[in-house]
Amino acid sequence: MQRAKNKTGDMILLFRHSQDELLGWKQSKEIFYCPICKERVIIRSGERVIPHFAHLPHTECLLSGGGEGVYHEKGKLQLFKWLSYFNMKTELEVYFPEISQRADIFVQIEEKKIAIEFQCARVSQEEILSRMQGYKSIGMESIWILGAKFLKQKGSYTFQTNYFLDTFIRSSPQKDYPQLFFYDPFISEMAILHHLYPLQTSKAFAKQLVYPLYHLHFKHLFQKEKIPGSFSEIWVKEVHRLRTKVEESYGTIYKLRRWLYNNGYLFQHLPSICFLPIPYHAAVTIPFYKWQTELYVSCLANLKTGDRINITEIKKILYSFYSKDTFDFSESLHIYLQLLHRSGYIEMQSGSILRTSQKMISYSSQEKALQGDQLFFHSFFTEKKAKYEHD
Repeated sequence: MQRAKNKTGDMILLFRHSQDELLGWKQSKEIFYCPICKERVIIRSGERVIPHFAHLPHTECLLSGGGEGVYHEKGKLQLFKWLSYFNMKTELEVYFPEISQRADIFVQIEEKKIAIEFQCARVSQEEILSRMQGYKSIGMESIWILGAKFLKQKGSYTFQTNYFLDTFIRSSPQKDYPQLFFYDPFISEMAILHHLYPLQTSKAFAKQLVYPLYHLHFKHLFQKEKIPGSFSEIWVKEVHRLRTKVEESYGTIYKLRRWLYNNGYLFQHLPSICFLPIPYHAAVTIPFYKWQTELYVSCLANLKTGDRINITEIKKILYSFYSKDTFDFSESLHIYLQLLHRSGYIEMQSGSILRTSQKMISYSSQEKALQGDQLFFHSFFTEKKAKYEHD
């Protein structure tokens, strides 16, 4: 940690002092105390160690996490200095006793309070969600900037995802616009992923922008970006791959194909609305196309123009395929229904949907499906691009 009090009660921020001062304190055996537990702490520094205060062995202080590492300490200090340039209150290592948590950086803009965390260690989803909820319980938002080691690019617009990253996607600062932030303190660069959509369980589409830290304004973290023009092509290619993929007799698509065949459908001929990109939950083990297909066959395909169905009933249909412990469909279903509404297939009315006259087309061949997907998704993403340009 960077903060400690000296024997006169003054708060010392270690990074603001020179190596000569640190050496002088060490030689004179200057005494420092943890501002939280009041126990004695010592200065640790060296060629491979960012200077910091450390508790003595066997302490019970909540802040004695066994050292943060050069990567985290270096990045935290750089982010603090960067944020200090802007016209807002910025503090380093602020402890909140009511929730027993310490924020790496605390920012206040007028009445808005934000905890900034530079997360370099992979910890459990439960721990991250607990810390997020802790900040929320005292009226604070939290922004999580991840170490750059977690950024794994697979292609021009594709990135590796997992449960750890999915936690931060779902908790993105802008609830209708998922993002991920990554920072590399050794090259002082921030990478931001925009427009995150799951392609597979461990792969997502995203638009990446990389900034030298000191060319980036804090407000850019909340800026919506245009969808790349190539996204429609990428998504159609992925849907075509799914439609034509051949699996062994135990794969997800194989089992779904068998179920569809028994219900009078072919997977490769399904309507394009069974492959709508849904943000959030990028690492969910239930593929997006699977639950959309099950919902289409079991519900949407049977609705006639003017039919109305309660959204609660739609949820029950989905949960007839899955245990409620498997996945909470509430958020994804709401987004999916909004997309169907925007595409003209339904109208959403106070807890229910109304089927419109627009046809949900099942294709007659793979060639027709590819052509239909190209037309549908080109229109779909052109509208979405226009929306963000307007925003």
